[in-house]
Amino acid sequence: MNTSSEPTPVTSSETTTSASARGLAYDRTVRDLLGVVTLWILTLVTAISFCRIFQGWGFLPSYAIVTTLAHLTAYALRRWRVAFLPSFVTALLTTYLITSFFQAHNTLTYGLPLKETWSFNWNELSQSWQLLGEAIPPLPLQSGFGFVGLISIGLIAFLSDSFAFRFAGRVESLIPSTIVFIVLSGVGIDRNRTLITGLWIATAIISVAVLRLRYQLTRSSKLFGYRPGHTTIVSATYIASLAIVASLIALVVGPRLPGASEKAWLSSRSGESGPQLDPLVDIRGRLSNPSDEVLFNVAAEFPSYWRITSLPDFDGNKWTVSQDLLNTAGGQLASTASITEVGVATTEVTQLVTIQSLAGSFAPVAERPIQLRSATRSLFYEPESGTLLVSKDGLQQNDIYQVVSAVVVPSSDTLRFSQSSSPPGAQYVQVPESDEIPALRKVVDEIIQGLSGNYEKLLALQSYFRDNFAYSLDVPASTSTSATLDFLARQSGYCEQFSSTFALFARLIGIPSRVVIGFTPGEETPIGTSNVRLFNVRSQHAHAWPEVWFDGIGWVLFEPTPGRGAPSADYTNVDPAQDNSLPAPAASTTTTPDSISTTTTAIAPTTTPSDSDTSIAPNTSAGTDTTAPWLKILIVALALVALWAIALPIVIRSLVQRRESNTILVNWRIAVAQFETVHGRLPKQFTVYEIGQSFIAKQWDDPQVITELVDDMSKLLFAHNPSDLIAAEALVAFVKSHNSQLPLKVQILRRFSPQLAWKLAGGTPA
Repeated sequence: MNTSSEPTPVTSSETTTSASARGLAYDRTVRDLLGVVTLWILTLVTAISFCRIFQGWGFLPSYAIVTTLAHLTAYALRRWRVAFLPSFVTALLTTYLITSFFQAHNTLTYGLPLKETWSFNWNELSQSWQLLGEAIPPLPLQSGFGFVGLISIGLIAFLSDSFAFRFAGRVESLIPSTIVFIVLSGVGIDRNRTLITGLWIATAIISVAVLRLRYQLTRSSKLFGYRPGHTTIVSATYIASLAIVASLIALVVGPRLPGASEKAWLSSRSGESGPQLDPLVDIRGRLSNPSDEVLFNVAAEFPSYWRITSLPDFDGNKWTVSQDLLNTAGGQLASTASITEVGVATTEVTQLVTIQSLAGSFAPVAERPIQLRSATRSLFYEPESGTLLVSKDGLQQNDIYQVVSAVVVPSSDTLRFSQSSSPPGAQYVQVPESDEIPALRKVVDEIIQGLSGNYEKLLALQSYFRDNFAYSLDVPASTSTSATLDFLARQSGYCEQFSSTFALFARLIGIPSRVVIGFTPGEETPIGTSNVRLFNVRSQHAHAWPEVWFDGIGWVLFEPTPGRGAPSADYTNVDPAQDNSLPAPAASTTTTPDSISTTTTAIAPTTTPSDSDTSIAPNTSAGTDTTAPWLKILIVALALVALWAIALPIVIRSLVQRRESNTILVNWRIAVAQFETVHGRLPKQFTVYEIGQSFIAKQWDDPQVITELVDDMSKLLFAHNPSDLIAAEALVAFVKSHNSQLPLKVQILRRFSPQLAWKLAGGTPA
């Protein structure tokens, strides 16, 4: 017996086969990685296209990180062979965790998004849902819109990876990115449109080509000669080059095609203007993501708070302005005739306002505009709210108007002896009914204890906030009574919360109040040697402040927000201050008062504005829409679920039909899959005959029918040119009969589980 331990020699053919197998495996890995990278780039470009929705570029770091981590998660789950549904849940939870870190990091508990984070995110989503269809881009990043954007990017990454690698799709892998890109193109502003569109098209072409390359090794081998890895890299390089050339041609030729410069058939609500400060839109995002872009500039001798409108109605959740009130705007400007108190000075402020990128129908102006000298557009004024409105399509770039305002500056002594018993309406002293009011009233009583005059009480309220609270944007966005208690406990917030709480406290002691939305003066720049100065107003200057009513004087502002102070408001004992953190912008050609040529347009003497003014401000006050936000979200969610259930089987069938040319084999797989969904999996090594015996053993159909079917399948599946149409039709009939007999549970799950849908569509087993 030969007991030697010499190894068995390996033949040259075995060596060649082994090397070929390793080369193919290596090449497949390279192609997989190239596919992942190209899809990652496509998702990243889609994330960049959110620049048409958000202000500035502050959103990009968080969106790029979510894009990268979401693709890595999808890749890892696929490599670990985790099923689709668990992978989907894991990817969604991972995206939610990362999104919460960026959007609500101060609410995390030990780094985890638990109850407080969920409440914060839900509140943000609810507020954004109320503004859906009304808010105009650019939108604040720190809001529900930013949260939804990050979640959508995470879902794009996972679904595109699944379509490409789990279900062997090519063009189908573009569907998630395409849907989001089209939506952004339809509702976003015209910002870097051509560049981003060209980049997206080039990346999409490369992605599809690389994914096709993954399944078509022989074609690239014939073109470039097969070398493991090298062939794939060369093929991908040629594909990328051709895609870039095609996109460049489209970018150059497209704008020159007939009709390219015509007005779009689908236009966004934002038109050509930029950021809009809507009084019902949370301005925290504008403050936390400031842009160096100038919204408007004002040429004036004196700085002022530039007001947009005032919000008199408080329902316990939000301050609003009545749409009916704004609809009464007409041609009568403000008057100082109502000022009857002695010791009240007025300073006339002549403002030449030039709109740069501010959008909407609200025209910024100093308080009490008493004279319109010139304007390039028709303007309307609503005196009770102090709102100046522009007609037609809202503010446009280079709109110019010159207004004279009478800024009221009462003395401290005058305010000290003035009463607050005759406001313009009862809504200015209305306090909502809520469980939190008694606790809030107790806080107010402690602040004003021992004080008798309204002026002293208001100064005490103002000092309470300025001395004990800190200015911070890292807080929940809400002005409800319940959020007010949290604000008082936290002792930090931003202007909307300070102004809202001050106004509510004033009403609790019987003083009429309201919240005003507008801007601080802005960056000051001298103009020549004259006394006129240019104030460049940016998003960082967005502000909210309270006003209170004094008989014989009118509305008087106070400033409870730390770090802010109104000009010429000495009675508040607060020095003028604002946020000047951003650097001065680059030199630009700004029109000065001396060189302005305007077309004078008198204010129309009418009590009702034009038809377009009916959409000046969305009215979300109680009574307009009684549908709860959670119900709206539920309706949308159900609609999305229904869309998924309808579209999933169609998409899966399309993928299988495009991938498989042998319909007989596909139908046989369907027949086997139908049996397995009811009676469990069959061993993979089973032959057609053994599968047929399992059918008979489980009484899946008539034994004679099964026997004939198995005999026919043995002939059809292994024939070089199967042509027995009768047998093929018998198989189709067999599949259809059992398809209708599947349990209801399976019928439902196949519409929601891509893995089950793939199996029941006859897709190749994983």
